[in-house]
Amino acid sequence: MMNSDYLAGWDVMAEQRKADFMEHMYQCSGRANAGPGVVGLYTGLWENFCLREAGPIMRDRYFEMMEAVRLYEEGKLEPVS
Repeated sequence: MMNSDYLAGWDVMAEQRKADFMEHMYQCSGRANAGPGVVGLYTGLWENFCLREAGPIMRDRYFEMMEAVRLYEEGKLEPVS
């Protein structure tokens, strides 16, 4: 017998978005056509995405934000309303 509270708070949209993005990472990784032992392997996709794609972008974004703060503090950048 299943507990009626088992799925309480379950966000179907959020879970579908996670699944959709996982499939996107899988397709972009090339694993779908990689051959035996790799096809169907989802292990490590998130780590690969974070280290090779999102990580470098976010690192660059951090330094862009730090430069904007510096320029603002020096009065060389006007605040955006």
